[in-house]
Amino acid sequence: MSEDAYKKAFERERNARKEAERITELKSRELFELNSALQQLNDELEERIQKRTAELETARNRAEANTKAKSEFLSMMSHEMRSPLNVIVGLTELLDQRDLEDPEGGYVRNVRFSALQLLNLINDILDLSAIEAGKIVFESTPFDVTYAVDQVFNALEQRAIDKGLTWSKAVPDDLPVPLKGDASKLNQVLINLLDNAIKFTRDGGVGLSLEQLEGQGKEGEVWIAIEVTDSGKGISEENMERIFGKFEQENTSTRRVHGGSGLGLAISKQLIELQGGNISCRSEVGKGTTFRMELPFRYEGRVSEDMSLKDWSQVNLVGLRILVVEDLEVNRMLLRQMLRNKGTVMFEAENGKESLEVLKEHEVDLILMDLHMPEMDGIEATKRIREGRIKGLDADIPIVCLTADVFKETKESIFSAGMNDFVTKPLETRRLYQVLNHWRNQIDARNAELT
Repeated sequence: MSEDAYKKAFERERNARKEAERITELKSRELFELNSALQQLNDELEERIQKRTAELETARNRAEANTKAKSEFLSMMSHEMRSPLNVIVGLTELLDQRDLEDPEGGYVRNVRFSALQLLNLINDILDLSAIEAGKIVFESTPFDVTYAVDQVFNALEQRAIDKGLTWSKAVPDDLPVPLKGDASKLNQVLINLLDNAIKFTRDGGVGLSLEQLEGQGKEGEVWIAIEVTDSGKGISEENMERIFGKFEQENTSTRRVHGGSGLGLAISKQLIELQGGNISCRSEVGKGTTFRMELPFRYEGRVSEDMSLKDWSQVNLVGLRILVVEDLEVNRMLLRQMLRNKGTVMFEAENGKESLEVLKEHEVDLILMDLHMPEMDGIEATKRIREGRIKGLDADIPIVCLTADVFKETKESIFSAGMNDFVTKPLETRRLYQVLNHWRNQIDARNAELT
């Protein structure tokens, strides 16, 4: 190759290398700028994420605070609304036991029914809030299904009679006793269904029937089917899906004519399904409607000492020394009457602090302790008692909580404080006697072991 050709080739190579270096530098600069922009974008994104996370954390804290405030409000309202109802239901029950002649007897039954209706509405509202908050709790205690159904059936009977309706019931004699479940929730659903049946029936009648389903469920489970049938106006096919909706009724005229919150069926459906059961409806316009619910219960396999006693008017509580700790005089008056009818010896205290002083001076077998009280509430008083610092008092004395607060957290705090049992307000005489009879037997058994 000639020298001139070599120079030209060298020049081309040098120019190419310079061009490559220029392009490399340009691309490096572009890459640097892109990397810088990406880093800036990443920093901005990280800042936005942190800001959004902080906003979400604030929102979550606010939501939790609101939920807590709502729960506390509902707990307080539950107590405040149930306390006066406790008196109304309790006193009318005592009056009803006197077999008053009409019209006075009818007045008492109507007052009692109205109070139970109001109580059921309160239960529906509280249960709706608890379900939405995921805090609904179901009891699992032994009870007599036949008795529970009879209580609701008898409470609504006068209303059906006043409308001139036939009022019938078909319950098998061989249903297992006791079954374990939530009797109060069962009553709540039954009141909703029977009340609706009476409300929407002008002529004819309303019927209630029970049956035990065979070959269904797991071992130890007993499935009970309950049907409420009426000869009312019926429900149209297009409205059938709406009836289980919240605050829904078949149409706007239904609420105007018959009243009601439109909440009962929605709550009933959720209460049944959350317990593993189901509810269905069949209806024919102009001929009537039948609601059928199927619920699982646990069979105890034996009759406990509490369930074997059918006539609770004969329960023996004579001589049982009971301290009633309750801040409202009218509630103490109601308990005074219920307990003295059974021959108990009753002591009283207006709050937890006063109860500790009473326990220092008097020998007591059992304590009925209200939950919400001034100066010292039932939880704190129970903790003090369980510490064993009261001279002459057995720190393991049975303590039964009296509460109108039915929320899960409350029940957990009741037992964690050391209480043994609870009775909800409004007080049902049979439930109160059942609990007292149980602990009377426990006390007697323990005393027998010590002698």
